[in-house]
Amino acid sequence: MSTFDAGDHIKVKRLFYTHHGIFVNGCRVIDFSGGRNVFEKPKALVQARTLKEFEGERGRAEKVEHPGKFLGGLGFWPGPDWEHSPEEVVHRAEALCQAAASQGAYRLSGSNCEHIANWCKCGAHESRQVRYVHAGHAVISFGLLLALSRGPSKWRPALMVVVLASTVVTVYMQYEAWTTPRRWRPIIAKAEAVLRESDREENEG
Repeated sequence: MSTFDAGDHIKVKRLFYTHHGIFVNGCRVIDFSGGRNVFEKPKALVQARTLKEFEGERGRAEKVEHPGKFLGGLGFWPGPDWEHSPEEVVHRAEALCQAAASQGAYRLSGSNCEHIANWCKCGAHESRQVRYVHAGHAVISFGLLLALSRGPSKWRPALMVVVLASTVVTVYMQYEAWTTPRRWRPIIAKAEAVLRESDREENEG
């Protein structure tokens, strides 16, 4: 028997990341998944799977809390007061499942499984994992600039290569930040239309 309640934001650990989804019941977890490897992830869709399929062979799902802080309070993060009711979370997940059934618009940095789980749970299109990557990249970039300006001259050729690679990563992350809203706007609009239609049918019923 599952220890989760309908509308819970859950996650399961993978090798280098955590995978997120919205629990509906033991036979239905809605997540952003698909593709056998990272190169096939752009084919991922918002879809429903069983809890066992969500966890995989060795994983064990756990509930995600929303503390309202990031990096010990250095940054904003949606807290408990942002959370929708369990019924609303399930409705949002089901609506998004319908809206993105054929156009997932998956991007590792800009729109992944954690982004959509947080949108369903509290309305914020955010990923803590991506934020950690951005914060780490900022620290590394600062360290590289410091090493270039103050380090031995013999280090500079190798450091220039690393700086170039860091610049490419920065451009990619900014591209994701700029283009994600454009890709997701029609999907979110469609999901919200599904929610409005569902509310209208409930009111008429």
